[in-house]
Amino acid sequence: MEATGQIKLGNKIAVRVRAYKGDAMTLLAFDLHPSLLKNFVGFSLRVAQGTRKSYFLMNRLAFPAEILEKNGIDKWEKLSSEYSPFQLFRWVHVPNTDHFIGKPFYGEYTYHVTPRYLENDILKPLDETLTASVRIDLSPFRDGDVQVGFTRAFISSQAYARRFNNNSKLRPGNKDLIFDVKAKSGSIKKFNKKTNKQEDVPYTFEDQHKYLGWQARDHIMEFLDEALQNAGLKLDVFAYDLNEPVVVEKMIKLAKQGRLRIILDNAGEHKKADSYEAKFESLFKREATGSSAIFRGHYQSLAHSKVMIQRNNNAAAKAIKVLTGSTNFTVNGMYINANHVVLFNNKKVAQLYADAFDASFGKEQMSGFKNSASAAGDFVIKAGRMPDMILRFSPHLKKYTDQFFDSITNRILQARSDVLFAIMDDDSASTILSAVNQQVEDDKIFTYGITDNTSRIKLYKPGEKKGVKVSGKGTETKLPPPFNEVAKIAGHNIHHKFIVVDFRGKDSVVYCGSSNLAYNPEQKNGDNLIEIRDDDVVTAFAIEAIRLIDHFHWRNKESTEIKKTDENGNPLEVTLNDNKDPNQIWYKKHYNKADMYCHVRKLLINKRKS
Repeated sequence: MEATGQIKLGNKIAVRVRAYKGDAMTLLAFDLHPSLLKNFVGFSLRVAQGTRKSYFLMNRLAFPAEILEKNGIDKWEKLSSEYSPFQLFRWVHVPNTDHFIGKPFYGEYTYHVTPRYLENDILKPLDETLTASVRIDLSPFRDGDVQVGFTRAFISSQAYARRFNNNSKLRPGNKDLIFDVKAKSGSIKKFNKKTNKQEDVPYTFEDQHKYLGWQARDHIMEFLDEALQNAGLKLDVFAYDLNEPVVVEKMIKLAKQGRLRIILDNAGEHKKADSYEAKFESLFKREATGSSAIFRGHYQSLAHSKVMIQRNNNAAAKAIKVLTGSTNFTVNGMYINANHVVLFNNKKVAQLYADAFDASFGKEQMSGFKNSASAAGDFVIKAGRMPDMILRFSPHLKKYTDQFFDSITNRILQARSDVLFAIMDDDSASTILSAVNQQVEDDKIFTYGITDNTSRIKLYKPGEKKGVKVSGKGTETKLPPPFNEVAKIAGHNIHHKFIVVDFRGKDSVVYCGSSNLAYNPEQKNGDNLIEIRDDDVVTAFAIEAIRLIDHFHWRNKESTEIKKTDENGNPLEVTLNDNKDPNQIWYKKHYNKADMYCHVRKLLINKRKS
């Protein structure tokens, strides 16, 4: 879903805005006619939720102190985009990231975008005649019988630091599998207007978990609760890692009622007696009754899927609904890693996952899985309210692996508009991953990606159209003023495994799921790889990629460049247009045809390419 708004002056479009619906977030793209660029210092963004009073989105940067003082802008107002406009031509808006508004409002949002001007150090008032507006639904993503959800992955961010300091403690210090999530985790100082004082406000582990787990957590908990509340359902689960306390509690409740079967990986660290997975197995065996059963095992390498399947609790045991994706059912997986879940409320799709589960449940079944019907080929879905899809269940035989790797590789290399990706590890042996990295070096399409690796990072270079690939690791936690220290990242940050091809072009597609998209794992790991051809689903994943990359690109650049350019520790500031070199004016790159920023400005603001 997307919507547009514009302001015309005479026969020219002066200001344009295009809004794209994501998963409980909106991607906004803006444009300004070149004739209106004199003294232009950015866009103010005002948003209204339904009929509620509108407010301005917050910027990370502010004008220099002398400009703030000259314009009478105080320290409480300076980060509002009303006074410090965004110097970008796009923005991803996520409710409850910059504003303490409690539970996010879901429904119709109206965005008002106004170009701002600074003349002789004076910020000119908002000009309503230049304000373009657009309305769009902002809510958790659902497209027919498909739902998509993402974790927030912002533990190392200013938004998280404002709420929870830099507290990265997401479970108590002990190694208990289950703990009280409502227990106090820490406190943060907040200004109380009634007492006119800073006060310590406590928060719980659950507060942190809900904020960080975001839509992925909601979907996982709702899926489990649906099974718990309906005695006519039972649950089959593939789990790799398993230690999220509330998830574990809910699964054990189902096991007590004879309504849970689980395949739980036992490779590597998972086979140790003190691992969380071994503790879950012991607890399960103590509490399980009736038809509940657990199988600890791995395929030739790992049992790597993260899947829950709802089935009828009767002899037929037909599947009804399935949750899958890249998200491990762990504290790290749900609250630190960048991850996704995908839900299919479709019996045919759910049954395919159920068949793969049945073909894996047991030592003999698992060892022979790659010769099973579930692993033999493409499962093409074209039915009802489902998008066009292909499902693949690994491990596969080499011949079939070669076949679909060639297909995906060629689709990436033939991209005509864009390639966007978030991949945990892009260094593995894989023609798919090699194709992604090849596109990063090309300048014919817009390529924008993030991995968890710190090698081969490619940051933006002015006057270059080649792609950008940033890292979700290796960023500084102690930032220069005016920023707060942020939490260190434990383990992976980017755990996604998805690639978007031609989000703004014809025949858009996203490859997602638990597969690491590497050649050997597809022949040795238990995984599922999902290929979805649906503009709205692809858009949701594209926005997620842009959200993460924009955040970590800024962090990557900050880590490598700010200390060189701001060695005195001065605050980062909105750029003024008084540079003697006109090519250094901030907006020039957005209008330079040889620059990536110009490419993406046009790509996002214009209609989809046919």
